Amino acid sequence: MGNLDKFLDLIKAAKFDTYMLGSSDEYLDEFVPPHLRRLEWLTGFTGSNGLAVISKDIKAFFTDGRYLVQAKNELDSSFTIYDMSQVSLYKWLAKNLANDTKLAYDSRCFSAEQIRKIKKFVGQYDIKLYRTNENPIDSIWKRKYPIAEKVELLPLDLTGNSTKEKIKSIPFLDELTGKQGYLTCDTATICWLLNLRAKDTENTPILHSYFLYNKRQSFLFADLNKFSDEIKYELSELKITVLDTKEILQFSNICKDNKIKIINLDANYVSYYFYGELKKNEVDIVKIIDPVIAAKAIKCPTEIEGVTKAHILDGSAKTKFLYWLSDKTSNDNLDELAVADKLLQYRKNNKEFLFPSFNTISAFAENGAITHYNATKKSNKKLDKDSLLLVDSGGQYKFGTTDITRTVAIGSDIKTEQKHNFTLVLKGHIALATSIFPKKTTGSQLDCLARQYLWQELKDYNHGTGHGVGSFLNVHEGPQSISKASTASPLKQGMVVTNEPGIYIEDNYGIRIENVLLVVKESENFLRFETLSLAPIDERLINFTLLDAKEKSWLKNYHQKIATRLAEHLSEQEQKWIENKIALYS
Repeated sequence: MGNLDKFLDLIKAAKFDTYMLGSSDEYLDEFVPPHLRRLEWLTGFTGSNGLAVISKDIKAFFTDGRYLVQAKNELDSSFTIYDMSQVSLYKWLAKNLANDTKLAYDSRCFSAEQIRKIKKFVGQYDIKLYRTNENPIDSIWKRKYPIAEKVELLPLDLTGNSTKEKIKSIPFLDELTGKQGYLTCDTATICWLLNLRAKDTENTPILHSYFLYNKRQSFLFADLNKFSDEIKYELSELKITVLDTKEILQFSNICKDNKIKIINLDANYVSYYFYGELKKNEVDIVKIIDPVIAAKAIKCPTEIEGVTKAHILDGSAKTKFLYWLSDKTSNDNLDELAVADKLLQYRKNNKEFLFPSFNTISAFAENGAITHYNATKKSNKKLDKDSLLLVDSGGQYKFGTTDITRTVAIGSDIKTEQKHNFTLVLKGHIALATSIFPKKTTGSQLDCLARQYLWQELKDYNHGTGHGVGSFLNVHEGPQSISKASTASPLKQGMVVTNEPGIYIEDNYGIRIENVLLVVKESENFLRFETLSLAPIDERLINFTLLDAKEKSWLKNYHQKIATRLAEHLSEQEQKWIENKIALYS
């Protein structure tokens, strides 16, 4: 009996009609550790954003534009796949589930806001939502659990500010009264605020935890085995008690015992489990836009210094890799996994590199058209013809997180169409990188700068242009972003965001050019970007006749910056290679 059949039997035994299962775990992670990837276990989908609605008669799967091709390749043919940007899950549920359907879900794995939206639609059709505080998959999935790694308290020379200073600098937290609490399930936010790091996901140094802040006494819910006595003592000095994760079952009682009558929470970053428990126990809930997430996004001088250093070290590894790759042909017996391993080795040659910031995307030819492709032994493609190789990767250093994508030519037969599309993407990348914009501008207002040259030829890409990046934390961070999606979060000085336009020709190739940008001050009322990433762009793929003088100047200056900043890290041959590129733009 397959996993799906076993799961359907459990649903039936529990007297539910339908079950809703998302890719998030009980910590609302984007990148979920292997032992909590329930959706992958059930469906085979390995992407970071998916949701399945399953019953005896229905198998629907929702994902975003990055994973549509991947979902088609990985899911059983019995699933109908929907682009969640085109088909609303909430409206779909209301339209496709019969009246009186018992729809169950694990309340720990959905945010309060997700469930609120679902309730708004399905409630009109007498569809009954059943929240469970456990997952049926856990009773049938035999798996290995990781060994608990110890929590680390980062020093001030890496964080720039103590927890006490961070709380003091966030007016909302500093002004809470004794009867008020602030609750978050966002692990990156908790780690940033408390200056803690762990390794509870493969490529992100987060601690699986929940945090309740109160000025009299705060509570951190996590695995107690991960804490040394010294760190528990340091936290106790800040009036923070560490409780084991299972104590969340007593969460409402803890609020009552400590005379906390009001809980402030952002419904996007707190699971419905807590929301439901608080409502059941008549603890007042005040919905807020989480101010700690906004504070985390604006890097302090120490964090900016750290992320700049991280990009120099990471840039040297990527540049050495690109130099090694620059003369490879289809006769060199390389494949996608070997390429990814080679890049990892270059990063590991620096003792300050810790681990990747996400699984490297090494995608050759038609695999490059799968936006978030993940090479496996089964899918691993040989670089056995002249085509394009897309490599999206990043590194974690104690002082910063990196994310960079380069698309390079393999072989000498570069198609005119490939050069044309690459140059359109490059023009958009440069337009965004060189933009100057007034304060209070949002990323959605700048997004068209990166897409304009593609749009002129009726082309586009089905993902955002940029996302925030954490400081030795999540490679994807909010609230800042650059995308078509409307956002009320303006770009502010000190924010870090990516610039990654692309184009994907299904069953043929993919192109993406990604750098990390820092938002800096241009004048009293205007901001601009400073490019932090340092790695050459493949000039073999550029149609120079499509570039104007300003764009050529940017390319020259960018490569001059690479040569200068990486000089002490590169060999004479590698430095000469970059200088030859600079000469092309002179």
